[in-house]
Amino acid sequence: MAPYHIRKYQDQDRETVIDIFTKGTLNDIPSCFLHLLKQPRGFLLLLGGPGALFLESGSYILSLLAFLGLLAVLWWVARYPFSSMVDHALHTDMRDIKKFYLRDRGSCFWVAESEGRVVGMVGAHPAQEASERWKNLELLHLSVDQEHRGQGIAKSLTQTLIQFAQDQGYDNVVLSTHALNYPAQRLYERLGFWKSHEAFDSLKWKMAAIPFLFYKYAVSSSS
Repeated sequence: MAPYHIRKYQDQDRETVIDIFTKGTLNDIPSCFLHLLKQPRGFLLLLGGPGALFLESGSYILSLLAFLGLLAVLWWVARYPFSSMVDHALHTDMRDIKKFYLRDRGSCFWVAESEGRVVGMVGAHPAQEASERWKNLELLHLSVDQEHRGQGIAKSLTQTLIQFAQDQGYDNVVLSTHALNYPAQRLYERLGFWKSHEAFDSLKWKMAAIPFLFYKYAVSSSS
């Protein structure tokens, strides 16, 4: 296991950070596609559509083409939420990481570096949904390069963010992750996060049948 250390983001990290974020996000598409295939509606669509066409036309070729076409549609449905997530981030907070995360004291962006190479990342920013009662810090874009997973890097990045939240006087750390991201869920729950609620983030995630899980970590009770 190669040693690593956590430090603040620098401008020269941008290309690698964007690459890790993009690949890490799009890497979940196959699991989403399989998830869709296991859904009753996906199963019925793949079998019922070509089956009905065969009964109507008696053509195996038309039925096969319909089956392949429906597979392509389901792949697009699985890919669209993740590609949209990447596109949205690259046009908002990830467009200028230093300006968005490092301009104010209440936010930050860290990278994990191993052998001179950035291998992980996480951002912290005041939660957009302001609360009159609580001061919440949102964890964003936690991701680790595929080759460096399983080394405790994601845990260290999250703990760094929690310590930052304590130092800055936040009441809670909040985050969301999609329901198929089981490794992230296990990590957060081991670190003391609890699931506050579950909801579909938007119509495109509802089409993919993937809800988001919203987690919270009470900083004040741990300090």
